[in-house]
Amino acid sequence: MPKYKKPLAFLFGAIAMISYLSIRYFPRTEDAQTVLSVQDESTHMQVYLKDHDHSLVPLSIPVSEEMNEEDKLQLMVSYMSGKQNIKGFLPLFTKECTVKKVMIANGKAVMDFDDSLKNYQKEDELRVLESLTWGATQFHDVEQLEIQLNGVKLSSMPNAQTPIPDVLNRGIGINHFETATSALHTSDSVTVYCAKKIEGQQFLIPRSKRVMHASDSIKEGVLQVISDVSASSELSQPLYQDDVKINNFQFSNGTLIVDINKNLLSSDKSVKEDLYDSLILSLSALSGVDKVQVKVDGVSVMPQQQESAVSVYDLSYNVIAF
Repeated sequence: MPKYKKPLAFLFGAIAMISYLSIRYFPRTEDAQTVLSVQDESTHMQVYLKDHDHSLVPLSIPVSEEMNEEDKLQLMVSYMSGKQNIKGFLPLFTKECTVKKVMIANGKAVMDFDDSLKNYQKEDELRVLESLTWGATQFHDVEQLEIQLNGVKLSSMPNAQTPIPDVLNRGIGINHFETATSALHTSDSVTVYCAKKIEGQQFLIPRSKRVMHASDSIKEGVLQVISDVSASSELSQPLYQDDVKINNFQFSNGTLIVDINKNLLSSDKSVKEDLYDSLILSLSALSGVDKVQVKVDGVSVMPQQQESAVSVYDLSYNVIAF
């Protein structure tokens, strides 16, 4: 029997290692499919990195609850500079970018960079601007961003001179078809969340399109959310593909209530989570919306025991675990 000890020990060790690796690197299907959840915003921070098709993807990265928002923005830029390799995603800066100072007051975040702000490719300039803007405005008390270079407010980006709006907020949109041009900032932007698989896992990706100025921007936004974004062959718009229709909606005091047709439900009457996730995130991206409630034929629906009215600021999606 002693002559079998080493082979058996090796065999059991190999089995244990394979089991560990399968759990560590190949998550269970049910875990990978939970894309959207509701949790305390203080435990995660969104960082926008690009995938190999050059789309910006918001990744929820765990952070310490003790970190203040200024420190989180410093950390965000570090991730944008490639602080940690995340499989399937690329940094925006070609090498380390340094923020000299971050100040948040009166609804505005001011980020003052040194010359390392120029550490990006010209073709990524609009992506850098959008990533900084959407990252900075993820917090409750930040509505707009001011970008400074060595203490001087920028009116255009430094490498390709993309114009920066005087009021820089999420109204610039994200992942546009358009390239860096001043025309990008002269119309309204509506953002729709599409689905895409990256490295075998489902991600929700915001895609903006320009629409004509409308007197009722909420109504126009709600209607645009369920239309075809014609994004690309790499992205799918589940709401459009499943012919989801909005019967009616109400908007009051920051709460948007939408009544949807039965296409939001499966044959067993459960909520189709991919449709729900896309709908909730797209509606929550509309200006002025703080909470979203979804109904089907007048009855509130929600997956995963969520509250009937979901707070925009408690939504967490595309969570990355280290």
